[in-house]
Amino acid sequence: MEKPIIGMTPLWDEEKNSYWMLPGYLEGLEETGAIPIILPLAAGGADIAQLVDLCDGFLFTGGQDVSPQMYGEAMKPTCGELCPARDTLERELLYRALERDKPILGICRGIQFLNVALGGTLYQDLPAEHPSEIVHSMKPPYDQAAHMARVLIGTPLAAPLQKT
Repeated sequence: MEKPIIGMTPLWDEEKNSYWMLPGYLEGLEETGAIPIILPLAAGGADIAQLVDLCDGFLFTGGQDVSPQMYGEAMKPTCGELCPARDTLERELLYRALERDKPILGICRGIQFLNVALGGTLYQDLPAEHPSEIVHSMKPPYDQAAHMARVLIGTPLAAPLQKT
């Protein structure tokens, strides 16, 4: 049986002008029996179509903030670093993957991007715009929970978690 190929959106280091990837993303996919591949940021059009045909699923990884322009806002001073090339790649990749009914998983920035690309909005800076005692940022090595979350009964997220 062939292993599934999972395309991963790359992390971008502006200072070093380079792509990079957290080993945990690669290792996690390999442990599940998949072959992870890091996608190029410069891909567009026909290249993305070919990548969607090649890959069995996609992981939208963490990284810079999603551009506020994608959800109809001007960038505020509290917004973090952006990566326009990544926003462009992920937008086209997502729409093509959805057209072909390919599995998609978003982690951190990835889930925020999926939310925005499918019509949602974001706080550009959660502590500034929605103050709370909860700390929403993590420090390396990113292997501990930052805080607990509660899933409300009757919501779409609760359905797959409920016992049958």
